[in-house]
Amino acid sequence: MTEKISKAMLDGLGLASGSVMAPLVKSQTGQTFLAMVPGEVLLASVDAANTVLDALEAAEKQAFSATSGASTRMVINRFGVSVGEATEDAFATVGHVTGTTWNIFKIRKAIAPPGLLKNVAKNTNRNS
Repeated sequence: MTEKISKAMLDGLGLASGSVMAPLVKSQTGQTFLAMVPGEVLLASVDAANTVLDALEAAEKQAFSATSGASTRMVINRFGVSVGEATEDAFATVGHVTGTTWNIFKIRKAIAPPGLLKNVAKNTNRNS
């Protein structure tokens, strides 16, 4: 449930950032910021980072699913069905916690990309 809520927040943040970014990019401050770095380079960098994060997320989910399935089968064979079900529930909980943590990580990165505020502050001090 928590993972679904954090995913919904992430999706909402994506929609909100799109509606906020358009006027920001068209503003004088946005134009100044984009003049510091070529817009194509900035957009390509953000897109590349997003692609890498999506690939990591998919790989993590596949690896965890395969590992938890194999471990659960081993526990069922060794200790019985009831212990195997408990193991499956424990792995499911860990998977949901991991998914929620990953979504929170992505939300935090979407709200304030690392280095962005520091770079803007440095450039503001140089121009003053």
